[in-house]
Amino acid sequence: MKKLLVILTVCGLTGCGTIKELMPSFWDDNQAAAITNLQQATRHLDCKLPLATQIQLISDRVEWIDIYSKFKKTNDVVKLTVTFDITLKEFVDRLATGPVSPMYCDLKKKLFVQQADMIAAAIMGRF
Repeated sequence: MKKLLVILTVCGLTGCGTIKELMPSFWDDNQAAAITNLQQATRHLDCKLPLATQIQLISDRVEWIDIYSKFKKTNDVVKLTVTFDITLKEFVDRLATGPVSPMYCDLKKKLFVQQADMIAAAIMGRF
């Protein structure tokens, strides 16, 4: 009952648009498949092979999630990829300056996998 009263109070004082921002979006098969594809791409990043095409694949996968989520207006999902986008941009910028050391690549790969898993947990945890 208290929660309902709080929601009604917030809706009355600030408008119901605020409530929409607090509510998580619902399950979406396309987003679930897309995040699984991103997880797979991050896990298969091989630091011994040429990196440009592999990073482009990862970039394309996260861009798909970003575009789809923005047009579907699932803003909670859009917010999830911000950190991943920053990590990816750092890697792309470093790759543009020349060869990347295996240690740097391995560290970034671990971050990619970890961040993709966190995004997946949030996306797959919806109902």
